[in-house]
Amino acid sequence: MPVTGKLKLLPRGVQVVPNSATDLTTKDTWLYQLSVANKSAGAVTLQVLDKASTPRNVVPTINLDANSLAIMSWPEGVKCAGGVRWVASVSGALEAEVVGEVLP
Repeated sequence: MPVTGKLKLLPRGVQVVPNSATDLTTKDTWLYQLSVANKSAGAVTLQVLDKASTPRNVVPTINLDANSLAIMSWPEGVKCAGGVRWVASVSGALEAEVVGEVLP
């Protein structure tokens, strides 16, 4: 569990999940919620990894059906060592909002 007062909140707002592996953060991060909408007419995959020396799946490769919404929640927070990296299988198809905290 993160130490209160030592972290800063991630900026809020919906953003597009890129279709090439991209860093969402580059420092230790605690994720509390990830809401992902597939606005396309076809299925799209999503993968979220931490940036540890051996990356670990925060969200394994999951398939989101067309026009669907997935909400992943970690009430106590999940620590992502080194930051968070994510990728979608289709450009512009997934829109997400992330709730979390990151080391300043």
